[in-house]
Amino acid sequence: MRTSIIALGAALAAATPAHAQTVDRPSGWTPTDIVVTARKDSDYTATDTATLRTPVPILETPQSVQVLTRTLIDEQSLATLAEALRNISGVVPAQPSEAVLIKPIVRGFSSEIYVDGLPQYGDASTYDPSSLIGVERIEIAKGPTSQLFGGGTGAPVGGLINVISQSPEQKASYSATFRAGSFRTIQPSVDINQPLGRNVAARIAAEYVDAKDAIDAVTNSRVTVAPSLKIGFDDTSLVLRANYNRIEQLEYSGLPFAMAGYPGVDPFHFTGARNGPKTTIENVVLTGVFTHRLSDHLTTQVQVRSYNNTMTEHGSFPYLAFYPPAGTVYPIVTAYMPGVRIREMTFDGSLTGTFATGPIEHVLIAGAQYDMVDYHGAMGFNLVPVGLLDYSNPSSDVPFGPTAYPVDTYVNTYRTLGFYAQDQMTIGGRLHVLAGLRYSRLESTEGFDGMFGPKHRFNHVDPRIGVTFDLADGVALFAGYATGSREAIFFNPTVTPTTPETSRSWEGGVKFALRKAGLSGTLALFDQTRNHTPLTDPLSLTTHQIGQQRARGGEADVIWEPSKRFSLLASYAYTDAEVTQDAFTPANVGQQLSRVPEHSGRIAARYRFLDGPLEGFGLGAGMTAASGSQTTLPNTDKTKGYAVFDAQTSYETGPFRISASVTNLTNKLYFLPYLYLNQSVVRPGTPRSAFLAFSVKY
Repeated sequence: MRTSIIALGAALAAATPAHAQTVDRPSGWTPTDIVVTARKDSDYTATDTATLRTPVPILETPQSVQVLTRTLIDEQSLATLAEALRNISGVVPAQPSEAVLIKPIVRGFSSEIYVDGLPQYGDASTYDPSSLIGVERIEIAKGPTSQLFGGGTGAPVGGLINVISQSPEQKASYSATFRAGSFRTIQPSVDINQPLGRNVAARIAAEYVDAKDAIDAVTNSRVTVAPSLKIGFDDTSLVLRANYNRIEQLEYSGLPFAMAGYPGVDPFHFTGARNGPKTTIENVVLTGVFTHRLSDHLTTQVQVRSYNNTMTEHGSFPYLAFYPPAGTVYPIVTAYMPGVRIREMTFDGSLTGTFATGPIEHVLIAGAQYDMVDYHGAMGFNLVPVGLLDYSNPSSDVPFGPTAYPVDTYVNTYRTLGFYAQDQMTIGGRLHVLAGLRYSRLESTEGFDGMFGPKHRFNHVDPRIGVTFDLADGVALFAGYATGSREAIFFNPTVTPTTPETSRSWEGGVKFALRKAGLSGTLALFDQTRNHTPLTDPLSLTTHQIGQQRARGGEADVIWEPSKRFSLLASYAYTDAEVTQDAFTPANVGQQLSRVPEHSGRIAARYRFLDGPLEGFGLGAGMTAASGSQTTLPNTDKTKGYAVFDAQTSYETGPFRISASVTNLTNKLYFLPYLYLNQSVVRPGTPRSAFLAFSVKY
């Protein structure tokens, strides 16, 4: 397995790399707002892009940035954010059943999920990762992206995953989709866009999911409703958005690593009490964005967001640090977090200007942000086992027991004030220099069972600098340096954070947007460190700050679209992520970071029949592969590598589209690290699954 993955990496590294781009055609995997490509024998036109908040082409941006288009999402029949992120090198998605406190990993470190450039308190990670309804595209910026983004407990110190919502449009459109398949999945959705006048349009996207899980006894119920209103389509516009989603699911705590592949053990056996109450998560988000063009070269924008989350979590699980198993028999304990409430308000105001000073062209953005979060939570553990679960007995079960018992309460507040400025300078048409600076003031208080610690205040300055040089039309070298900072979270008054969490990143490589060849992508090398990262001890459930973690490696992301008929995506990452300093637990030094495979990659292809008797048909296939990963820090167990295959087909005629997809074609049994109380547990990969979707669009 290791040999096959290294061979995949070598093949991708030898291939001409490419960067996110799009094709001006009914189908295409390259974003149209970055590079618009007509037929191979037609002219190609480069346009600006709003990715990362500035009208600078990605080819000129000294950072590795990838974009997943709506077309790619639809043609690969992707239903969750986790499924979409597997297309990008160096990204380890959080699984939909990891619904609380678990973030995707980018380049070895946990990342932040933003929506339309604004946070939704990512430290709780309760933004619904299962729904892609109403999503226009997904942007992935690797490394610290602190200069222009901030909120929650500070600015992103790792990668940034920015989910861009579809906006109301002046042309009416109506679509409905019904998806069904394995695990009794029922998933209807609608997307209605309706102009209400010359300069007003409204849109609503909604989705309902009712499904079982590959893990027995687990069911999922999810609702997403996202209405929006846009007033003005010219120099002045106001976009108002609302988003409501609710998740109900029986919480899965992972399979103990020792039981993975154990003779006679069903890996899909539920690992707790089947009669346990479901975990419920409810999010309500209100967003307003006002944009006004002051002149041909100056634009102002004001963004405001209110994020409200309520959550009640129930869990039943083996607690390995307290109760070791006897063979296949594990004591089961329970825990719950009742009535967690998160309230966040975010404000951002900025000015973007394009101008020249002599021979130097500038794209300058400057602004200010203020973010305030109030976190009210409670957590209780019933450490008296409710029963014994025998994994070798398919009918073995335990009762959940009491659903209410004493809890510890947490009342935390976070305030972040940031001022930022960034200038992208073009010198002589070929040299692009980016310089940015951000000042952040971080304030927090932590309360534990009615006791409140002192207010913590930190001031931090984060610089960013980068250079891109155009070697030729569509080929550029780039190098960049950036830092990030944020408040360390989930401390209580007995543990005082002595410094904010910080990061530093170096990266460089080559970018391509070869328009005539239809080839685009990025080849990058990186070295990133993260300092003072919080880590929870599974034995004491206390948190301490690890001294330093480091990730370094190389990545390739390629998209090749030689014509309207064919698209090929290929990605590969080599990631070496380890602890380099830890005064609290010296034994951690040299240990690999959990959930991070050393080698990972994906290849996916799509062929479209544009004429002849098969006109309207499309065929796709893909392979996702990764080497093994450590399950915990400190390292105790490591999963094995895997390779799984998927396939899709569709047929379109007029407004109708029918599509079918199959994942894990060979029904391979494999295991992925699963983050639950930092225990050595895994989740079996989803077995072979098939889905059918019928859509109509006008």
